[in-house]
Amino acid sequence: MDTLHHHICPRNCYDTCSIISTTRHGRLASIEGNPAHSYTRGKLCPKVMDEIHKVYSPQRIRYPLRQRKRFSGQWERITWDEALETISRKILDLKDKYGTTLPLAHNKYSGNFGILHNALEAFLTGLGPTTRAVGSPCWSAGVEAQVFDFGAFFCSDPLDMEKAKLIWIWGANPAWNAAHQMPIIFRAMDQGAKVICLDTHFSATAARVHQFVRVNPGTDGLLALGLAKIIVDHQLTDPELPDYSLGYNEFIDYLKAEIDLRKCSAVTGVSLETMKELALEYGAVKPACIWAGFGLQRYTNGGQNLRAIDALGALTGNIGRPGGGVQYGHFETWRFAGPLAHSQCGHAQDRELDINQFPQLALAADPPVKMLWIASRNPFQQDGNHAGWQKLSETLELIVVSDLFHTRSSAAADLFLPVTTHYEHWDLHASYWHYYIGINEPAVEPVGEARSDLQIAWDLSKRLNQSSPGSSAFPTEGSEKEWVLGAIGPEMLAILGIDSAEELLKGPRRVNYPGTAWQGRQFQTPSGKYEFYAEKAQEWGLPPLPVYRPPRQAPPETPLRLLTPHHLSGLNSQVYLYSEESDSLLKARLHPKTAEGYGLNRGDKAILWNRGGSFPVIIEQDLGIGEGVIVIYQENRPNLKSPHLNLLNLGELTDMGKYATGAYGLALNETFVGIRKTTS
Repeated sequence: MDTLHHHICPRNCYDTCSIISTTRHGRLASIEGNPAHSYTRGKLCPKVMDEIHKVYSPQRIRYPLRQRKRFSGQWERITWDEALETISRKILDLKDKYGTTLPLAHNKYSGNFGILHNALEAFLTGLGPTTRAVGSPCWSAGVEAQVFDFGAFFCSDPLDMEKAKLIWIWGANPAWNAAHQMPIIFRAMDQGAKVICLDTHFSATAARVHQFVRVNPGTDGLLALGLAKIIVDHQLTDPELPDYSLGYNEFIDYLKAEIDLRKCSAVTGVSLETMKELALEYGAVKPACIWAGFGLQRYTNGGQNLRAIDALGALTGNIGRPGGGVQYGHFETWRFAGPLAHSQCGHAQDRELDINQFPQLALAADPPVKMLWIASRNPFQQDGNHAGWQKLSETLELIVVSDLFHTRSSAAADLFLPVTTHYEHWDLHASYWHYYIGINEPAVEPVGEARSDLQIAWDLSKRLNQSSPGSSAFPTEGSEKEWVLGAIGPEMLAILGIDSAEELLKGPRRVNYPGTAWQGRQFQTPSGKYEFYAEKAQEWGLPPLPVYRPPRQAPPETPLRLLTPHHLSGLNSQVYLYSEESDSLLKARLHPKTAEGYGLNRGDKAILWNRGGSFPVIIEQDLGIGEGVIVIYQENRPNLKSPHLNLLNLGELTDMGKYATGAYGLALNETFVGIRKTTS
């Protein structure tokens, strides 16, 4: 007999898709999109289409494993009792030796965004103060920029974009990375909206819209300021600007005194004619929407880039206007309650280490970090400073990885704990893009001996208290379903407009927010206004105004800027299944003139290098890429023995993020390489 189940895709992705699975005889038989979800509308992206194979893959780890020697690949199956005993014994030994639990460290991010995956943080809080990774490698600078400007991180319902008459997609590629937004954009186009893509390279999205404008990497903020100057010079600012903004006169004075349009054109690569055309159109057409992607803030000037783009929306009166605004993301539906809520999962005396500088900070910590638990991420592949991670691993007494498949991080581990997929456990999810909240229900029993993060936390707490009564304040048993329902507290019930958490079991629901962010132009800044001049930014050592700061300049020995946008088929290192092409070299896309300067032709093999390492590629010439730039899409690379791109990532940081997220972001786009042809 067939049975249907509701799921939410847990990936770190704009769409947070609503999924319906069918089980037959206790096994997953099919998955499809939920047609009742007004954003995802029954469609799924390519990343989800092989989910059943992932759940039952022979490569999936089904039992706890112990590695005889790190990086040896000599794994042996052990029981859960053995794994729990090893971990609990190490925790108690370290606590006894150092007189504190600070030597225990947890490094986790976005492999699964469900609230259940906060269980390990909550468990550690029950032990005492521990060491935590804080911040984000992803979007920190942009989050902080919008907090300075608006007072909170919030965007309009993405369905609101359909009302726009002009849409700028700036540094985003929804055709590949936010597939459910494209139909909304197409509906706007059918209704007469003009859509322009501004990006560093000609993307799949650029191919589907009216106009493409190529912008030199890291100069997006200068372009926005140049456009703002043209808007001011042509008196296209919103007449009500003085009523809802603070510091607009200072900002306008800065534009007039400091922004030279000819220099702006030369630096950004956008002609004066195109700049004027863009600015006059944006200043005149209402409503106009800008979608600012994460890529444009992954520079050492990334926060300033987004503050300048926000300023365009404010100057023209598009902020708070239905169909207008500057879209980046939001936290406003993440109002969880209960013991797994983000606000409840930390200890007041935790030691917080920047997630993007974790190994070097951990190596310098006192008392030292001696045990590391990695969950929902893969830092040995995802992070910069690969050498730092290698060095840290040599100083640790125990490394635990909980995951579905082996990764480069598990290669460094002593213990591997197999965890459940979202088809095997309860969970609760909110999007950082659309306005839906949904419960994920299990469809099948865990494969093998896999356990959910929450079950692992209960089990470990029980084992600790058996060995040392009272050592863990975290519960030792419970019901996943009850914990998930308990996370839907009074605040979430209110924004959902429901009386009981059980109502969410029927399927995802949209919160009762207006579709337009900042409608009424009431902001959450200290002044209650949109802040061109943000004293909070000044308090954190930043310019109070959106000003231009140039990106890093390429070192002479490694003169090419490497950009690594997401591919259609994968998301960071979440690639599990073997492909016959997994051992093939990735394509490095260069402008023909750049390739010619290095004597490279299409199909040639080459090596990219910098002081972090080297990476083999195949050359692909591409007129849609600017000179001096290399673009490599993060395609499927499940073979753990092959080199990985982040060997070249030296760990540069963004200009913002500390205030809003706890740490500066990772300036991934400030990666510079040399290139040489090879015959091997």
